[in-house]
Amino acid sequence: MTLLGKGVSPGMAQGKAFVYKDVLLRDSERYLIDDSQIDDEKTRIKKAIDDVRKCLTIDAKQIEGKLGKQSADIFRAQEAILFDPQIGKEIKRVLETQMFNAEQVIRTVFRVLARRFRDLDNEVLRERGDDIDDLSRRLLLSLAGIHAHSLEKLPANTVLVARRLLPSDTVFLSRSSTVGVLAEFAGPAAHAALLARELGIPCIGGIPDLLETVHTGNFVLVDGTTGTAVLNPNPQAMERHKKASEEVRKSRETMAYVNSVERTVTSDGIEVSVMANVRSREDVELAMQCGADGIGLFRAEPFFLSTKHLPSAKKFATFLLESLEPARGRHIDVRLLDIGADKNPIYLHLPPEPDPSLGRRGVRVLHEYPELLDTQLRAVLEVSQEFGIGILIPMVTVDSDVLHIVSLLQKFSAEMGICRLPRIGAMIETPAAALSIASLRTHVDFFSIGSNDLTQYTMAAGRENPLVAEYFIDDHPTILRLIELVVRESGTTPVSICGELAGRVDVVPKLLKTGIRSLSVAAALVPDVKFAVRKIRKESFMQEKTDNETNHGDCRKQ
Repeated sequence: MTLLGKGVSPGMAQGKAFVYKDVLLRDSERYLIDDSQIDDEKTRIKKAIDDVRKCLTIDAKQIEGKLGKQSADIFRAQEAILFDPQIGKEIKRVLETQMFNAEQVIRTVFRVLARRFRDLDNEVLRERGDDIDDLSRRLLLSLAGIHAHSLEKLPANTVLVARRLLPSDTVFLSRSSTVGVLAEFAGPAAHAALLARELGIPCIGGIPDLLETVHTGNFVLVDGTTGTAVLNPNPQAMERHKKASEEVRKSRETMAYVNSVERTVTSDGIEVSVMANVRSREDVELAMQCGADGIGLFRAEPFFLSTKHLPSAKKFATFLLESLEPARGRHIDVRLLDIGADKNPIYLHLPPEPDPSLGRRGVRVLHEYPELLDTQLRAVLEVSQEFGIGILIPMVTVDSDVLHIVSLLQKFSAEMGICRLPRIGAMIETPAAALSIASLRTHVDFFSIGSNDLTQYTMAAGRENPLVAEYFIDDHPTILRLIELVVRESGTTPVSICGELAGRVDVVPKLLKTGIRSLSVAAALVPDVKFAVRKIRKESFMQEKTDNETNHGDCRKQ
């Protein structure tokens, strides 16, 4: 039997089905309460919210270590929703006016909020309804005293089958056990789909009546590229799937080889560098296998967040040497630790801030914790003698952010007897930095534009807040004009761009139009981006200039 859906994460897999039915599909307790019970129900709800907040913090750190900050931000966005005072007011109102128990109040409030998102025209915003459902389920489980997750210990070669896979489910997905995912509801913009792609797990969404058709133990063939699955296949179907899987593997190997030996140029000769964003040796190996031209962003956060004590410079240097070895001889940029009050190592004890995104972040934190900064700079100086690496300074806003780092590098290099300093780069993530390029370029060797934060601070829309997601448009003409300004003002100083925007093949022509000639993307996206670049002609992306100049009105209509 063939099941048809929409491929939302490419790849091929086969295994036994595990049908997952979560708490949102079950009926929970529903009963009226009297005035004397209101305070008790409020207490139960408050405890559940506190429990869920703690779990979200843990999940975010776990996902950040496994998949990086962008994926972890999904869970920080959910935490922001719980902190929204309007949600708290609505819970209180429903409880006091409808006089139902805590479980029914949570279901009512979050069902209405999820429906508001799903009624929107924008596909990305519609998928935010999953985040609301995820919070509702977490709260209901906490109210029921259930803390274990049924996906924690799946057997090897499992094809997970679900009505809808929510972000908290993906925390427990592992490539070593889950080989594929089938979902009745899952679009390409859903957070679960994004996480499945990051994990490299084939996923098909939009399969009607899935839970009535597939049962635990059924053998399933999954093709996440075409969006087809075969239930209980016959020998002929098994053989076809095996051959197709082999062809996909060979195609990937061929594309990786082509990417590794051929320059990436547009069809009319404009050369573009496509590098990778990584955080571990495993990522670096994948980047090289995919034909990346180098490492445009090595993230240090997972290393520092995974330890209970501040690691020594020697330990960090050893980690970098081991991680970067597969990219020896390639372009490599290592970013200094980018943390803040909302994401910090336990040994720093950073106090909470009312608005972490506008507080101490990136280089601002490093200035306040000299030992943390010194550890990184000494380690990078040591590694720079083995690799021709560059240092990226995060969250640069003013010249002094760079000058302080340069001064310390000069001091430590003299102490260590090192004559050659690594290249020094600044992350351009705020409008202030973008408007200060002419001054900043006198102190650095290169720039890297962080499109995620640049969008957040320019559009005044927190990327972790789904309630203003309609304003977080990273390819809005305003953002593209800022990028173009950075390139123009940088003169001969090289400029690259990292962040989600760089990996969107539909936006690559727009980026080339701004003058960008270096992209840094998730390792798995390198082949797709290189393929897209090779199909572009100059006139096609120059046309974007005309289109964008006439299309910069209400951002909510983009």
